[in-house]
Amino acid sequence: MSPFHTAFLLAAATLTVSAQEPAPQKLKPVLIKGSAIGGEITAVTPSLRLSGASLEALSVSTLGDVLADIPGVASSYFGPNSGRPVIRGLEGDRLKIAQNGTSSLDASSSSPDHAVSVDPLTIREMQVLRGPAALLYSSSILGGAVNVIDNRIPVERLPRAFTLFGRAGSADGLRSLSALAEGSAGDFAFHLDGFTKSTTDLSTPIGRIADTASDSQGAGFGVSRIGPSGYVGLSYSGLDSTYGVTEPGIEIGLRQRRWDLAGSVNSPAAALKSVSYKLGVSDYAHSEFDGGVAGSTFTNQGWDARVDFELTKIGALEGVVGVQSGRFDFAVTGDEAFLPNTRNANDAFFGSFVQPLSADTRLRYGFRVESAKVSAEAWTHEGLASNPSAASASFTPASLALAWVKDLNAQWSTTLSLTRTERAPNFQELFADGPHMGTDAYEVGDRTLGKEKGVGLELELAKTRGTISGSFSVYYNRFSSFISQQANGFGPNLTGVGGPNYSSGVDQLARYDFVSVPADFYGAEAKVNFQLQDGATTKCGLEFFGDSVRASNRDTSEALPRISPGRIGAALHGLQSGWSWRLDATYHLAQNHLATDETPTAGYTMVGASFGHDFQVAGAAARFTLRLTNLFDVEARNASSFIKDALPLPGRGVEAGLKLSF
Repeated sequence: MSPFHTAFLLAAATLTVSAQEPAPQKLKPVLIKGSAIGGEITAVTPSLRLSGASLEALSVSTLGDVLADIPGVASSYFGPNSGRPVIRGLEGDRLKIAQNGTSSLDASSSSPDHAVSVDPLTIREMQVLRGPAALLYSSSILGGAVNVIDNRIPVERLPRAFTLFGRAGSADGLRSLSALAEGSAGDFAFHLDGFTKSTTDLSTPIGRIADTASDSQGAGFGVSRIGPSGYVGLSYSGLDSTYGVTEPGIEIGLRQRRWDLAGSVNSPAAALKSVSYKLGVSDYAHSEFDGGVAGSTFTNQGWDARVDFELTKIGALEGVVGVQSGRFDFAVTGDEAFLPNTRNANDAFFGSFVQPLSADTRLRYGFRVESAKVSAEAWTHEGLASNPSAASASFTPASLALAWVKDLNAQWSTTLSLTRTERAPNFQELFADGPHMGTDAYEVGDRTLGKEKGVGLELELAKTRGTISGSFSVYYNRFSSFISQQANGFGPNLTGVGGPNYSSGVDQLARYDFVSVPADFYGAEAKVNFQLQDGATTKCGLEFFGDSVRASNRDTSEALPRISPGRIGAALHGLQSGWSWRLDATYHLAQNHLATDETPTAGYTMVGASFGHDFQVAGAAARFTLRLTNLFDVEARNASSFIKDALPLPGRGVEAGLKLSF
């Protein structure tokens, strides 16, 4: 039975059960809430969860910027409009980005200048998962997985509410307005949201950078039928965005339309606490315009579906098992057709469990087994003598994770984690053969590549209670086969085939081959908070944080490219007279451990501040926020960025926000 049929049969069953249970009842949300440091630990507990005021206080530029200040996380930063998270030096397909539990189905992992098709203004919650819980979404978990949630499909009856949220910023000329309406009528709950956002060319310490402006609009609507035995909901959403990528005259026009179905049945059998299911269907395309003329077009059309079975407790054992299946067709047409059309299929069986071994010891473990297949069409290769033939490749990656958690006393705990991960090479690593404007390189895949394999070991020590709290972790990830790009001379002469557009006037681009190498990643992360004052209305704390990561080819000891060198920082934060505030300073280390053709990145210090105040206006609850960034207007470069030498980070900026809830 196909995942489509399975999902719709489950939806119909939920509606039938709900209709037989007329008594209204508020359901417990499906999301598991908590953190790895303190609080409830379950089979699906995220390592980090951001929502509410803590999420609203962060950047709304890109998904990478939202998480970039968290220890262990950087941004790939291709200007103010495109940036994916980089966790512990790992990015792209090694860092799964899920939207409400299913794939985002965009083109962001194929090039650093491609934006993630989830705008931060629509996000209501972000989860970062590592270890066994990350296996719910991906087999490549040494970096982890990020799940963004927009709440467009309500999982409980909602009180009627209307929210307006406006923001304005100086560094990028930000002007944004988002609106949210939610409520319930009988057994039905609804969600409606929309936003508009525009920016001007980015201001930096070296001046404004042309071709970095953006204009985006998005909206979504969802409705759910909710009863005591479960819920079923459907949503439709759209995103349109036009943005510059720092290349003169080049801008990207992005369009995505997406349907989502989700539901849950409570206690359908004695052995099951619940069964939940999700299906996302997406039509994505973006065109890259040169001087207003459409050049290359990237399309991704497909679906992703999953069913999660939450098990009834067996003694002390709790767990979730599930299946996931997805199909998508990826195509590139036009001047930048460096890939053939591909059909991609992925099926997975996974599980995540938690089991107390004693009063102070718990074991978390999980697995994921996938079947992945990439089929490439034959294609005509302009400018070359050979035209690649049709081909396909199949893989069966399997990953395991084990975490032993020990409470040392009422305040201290430690976690020892062991992970074995495998990842199937993607369509780009297998079949690329052409000039890629986003990386300014001639990229060549390898159709004989095998699975990427690695093992990881991590030790974390955490203090969860008391006036001093925080965590410290060290990790070592060892890859026997890490898929990386390796310099290999120059590509073919592209004179007459758009060469100057790809290389700023140079007809032969540097060639980079996708190869498999042994690699080591190791690093540390720390965060500690000293609560100096903790009254009901007055609080003050001092926080220290830092991270470091180093990645090398084990055979040659050469550095892997675009690795963030690490940072150390301090922040003073508190609450006084109804105002929350935070002052912080972070020193980013210099990066001198370089891959071939990389340039050094100088160290720099960023100083910032943020303020927030809750109040009432005309009967509405209001919250005012103010962010001050790069207060000393420091010229800084992001070592994880492909274009760090051409584009510094934003200069001094002020961003203000006002949220009204009726």
